[in-house]
Amino acid sequence: MNIFLSLFFISLSLLSYEILLMRIFSITSWSHFAYMAISIALLGFGASGSFIALFRKKLRRRFYSLFTLFSFLFSISLYFSLVLSQRIPFDPFLIVWFKEQYLYLLGYYLVLFIPFFLGASCIGISFIRFAGKIHKVYFYNLLGSGAGALAAVLLMYILSPTHLLLTIAALAFLASVISALSLSKRSLQLLILASFFIMFVFFLYPPRLQISQYKALMTSLHLPGARVLSQSSSPLGVIHVLESPAIRYAPGLSLNFHGELPPQLALFIDADSMCAITNFGGDLKNLRYLDYRSAALAYHLLENPRVLILGSGGGSEILTALYHRAPSVKAVEINPQIVDLVREKYGEFSNHIYSRPEVSVKVAEGRGFIQASSEKYDLIQIALLDSFAASSAGVYALSESYIYTLEAMKEYLGHLSSEGILSITRWLRMPPRDGIKLFATAVEALQKLGVDDPSSHLIFIRSWATSTLLIKSSSFTPSQIEKLIEFSEERLFDVIWYSGIKPGEVNRYNILEKPHYYEASSRILSPNRDSFYRDYLFDIVPATDNSPYFFHFFRLRSLPHLLKTMGAEWVPFMEWGYIILLATLVQAVGVSIFLIILPLFFLKGRGARGSRARVFIYFLSLGLAYMFMEISFIQKFTLFLSYPIYAAAVTIAGFLFFSGWGSYLSGRFSLASSFKVAVAVGAIIMVTLVYLFSIDHIFSFFISFPDSIKILISLLLIAPLALFMGMPFPLGLTTVSSENPPLVPWAWGINGCASVVSPVLATVLAISFGFNVVVSCALLFYLLAALSLIPQQRTSFRT
Repeated sequence: MNIFLSLFFISLSLLSYEILLMRIFSITSWSHFAYMAISIALLGFGASGSFIALFRKKLRRRFYSLFTLFSFLFSISLYFSLVLSQRIPFDPFLIVWFKEQYLYLLGYYLVLFIPFFLGASCIGISFIRFAGKIHKVYFYNLLGSGAGALAAVLLMYILSPTHLLLTIAALAFLASVISALSLSKRSLQLLILASFFIMFVFFLYPPRLQISQYKALMTSLHLPGARVLSQSSSPLGVIHVLESPAIRYAPGLSLNFHGELPPQLALFIDADSMCAITNFGGDLKNLRYLDYRSAALAYHLLENPRVLILGSGGGSEILTALYHRAPSVKAVEINPQIVDLVREKYGEFSNHIYSRPEVSVKVAEGRGFIQASSEKYDLIQIALLDSFAASSAGVYALSESYIYTLEAMKEYLGHLSSEGILSITRWLRMPPRDGIKLFATAVEALQKLGVDDPSSHLIFIRSWATSTLLIKSSSFTPSQIEKLIEFSEERLFDVIWYSGIKPGEVNRYNILEKPHYYEASSRILSPNRDSFYRDYLFDIVPATDNSPYFFHFFRLRSLPHLLKTMGAEWVPFMEWGYIILLATLVQAVGVSIFLIILPLFFLKGRGARGSRARVFIYFLSLGLAYMFMEISFIQKFTLFLSYPIYAAAVTIAGFLFFSGWGSYLSGRFSLASSFKVAVAVGAIIMVTLVYLFSIDHIFSFFISFPDSIKILISLLLIAPLALFMGMPFPLGLTTVSSENPPLVPWAWGINGCASVVSPVLATVLAISFGFNVVVSCALLFYLLAALSLIPQQRTSFRT
């Protein structure tokens, strides 16, 4: 029992550490490096199978002492691997020009690989030691992993990333102490003393995170008199508040503006996405500068609008609405820490804008709030939700965003009053991508809502740094077009589109080599739109809820043209995230084959080729299928639960917890393993198909319910599917253990190999084909696994 309890805490520490690494990568680099963390983690699991296969007999003979040793080294490595990784001078922006960066990247992998290898080895040797209780080993493994997913998210509300690391290390030390109860009293005493001493040293010298010099916080720290006033942390991000007399935040401010900006404090989320808290001294006249941004256009076309702002941040868009005398302003902000900072800690500095009678603030995710609301507005304003640097570098290419999908656009338009306007502002990028993809999304959304002539419902302008698209429920009137022209001319903004615009009216002030935006808008509104989509350099087909990658623009077939015109320099500044994804996939496949698969083929006495082929197919299919299913359902529940971090935590914890019980129950029935696998796979296919056709209707019915009810509904939906998904692996491994024990670590390694590749491969498939295709592939892999057991009566796993 001691070992199983220790196994629980090791599994808990492993998954908590993996989630923590994903957060740390988001802070120090960017969120797409989360795929690297997943790949490293699962590579450790796979490589441990190779190691155990090579030394199976020795590991089994000295199980208790080696389990305790590995768990102790695991707890130490959690700290040192992160400390060492922060000292490696890996800089992704320099990888094109300096080849040594590839060595640094390899060093990153090797250093961070160690704790996952050690922790996974503890789990792997438990499978060979308790061959008759594999279902129980897997139960504690999954139960601990599920607890780790929840613990990591919950602890992020009260602990900084570095203190969370120390807490995870303490839990890992606890696991080693529990396992040492099976050893001599002297060994236990020494281990306890060593654990206390090492943890004391860890707390004295906590690790420091090295943030990329290219993130907005680090560049802003070079401003005169810059200093960090406060820092707070949560699963949604680490927030830094920066003070400097040189801070001037007004994206796309007109070059024709003359005047001073009021004092501001800069807020950075994960050291990058920036917004500002503004001290306007209680006098709205001091906010005149806000009227010289492209985002202010809608206020010149409406009278006293009732406003909804999605992504209020530090309050700039609220101030814009107040400056234009909006009688009612509802602001939605996903991060409660930002709301608390603006309302409480810096309430006096912000002139208590979040507490004004005409302003109401709701902590929620924008799309989820809209779906759960029946209210209509005269103006829905979607602010800039990301930084210019990150947007330019394409680091959001792998980030799912349900804010900008085709279905989202239809939702927004459905919440407008009869003369209401939807206003969306994006950074200006060259060659054009974001703006025209947004324009295409608006056109198709209007058409799906039955609008025959979308061109008259659209206005599109740009400043030197931003573009703003207005979409109206009805056609824009001639007087509104006149106000548009007057607004743009006074501020030196370029009009891209309005119905009836002439070629001579575009590209007048912020002159581009060609009127790219106008030409793209014209083509999108023309009958040959599909051919324009097909021939354009970037992917500008509207994103959908099934493939919500609005920021993905990269096209592999465009690479030769990009390399020809820009050389290798295009990589760091354009669609970098997708390149990282592809590189990670290639790395994961290559390193997995080298460390996991190839060494095992050279081992002696591993059974006949037929049995090895069937073991390979079975466990490879299970590894791919499980991760494909889990990742797909994380995305589906993201739209329902609104908060991505909550969706990930609830889905991962739910899948692991109920899969653990599925593993436990799989050993309770005295039926043939092949029959139980067939039943489990059949149930997985049936439940999944029911969900594919019904889950959207279930979500729509419960979308307006409180979060606690939605989390309960999510767990109830996950339970039957995850329960059956937890059965095939322990059933297969039990069969292998009884018929050919030497193949057990090999099977563990194969499953790890599949798990290394599947998260990245699933994302590539989802970007190209959507998550429904990923789910379909998962079902095919489960079916393949079940079919691989059919010839068992004639050709077993025996040698």
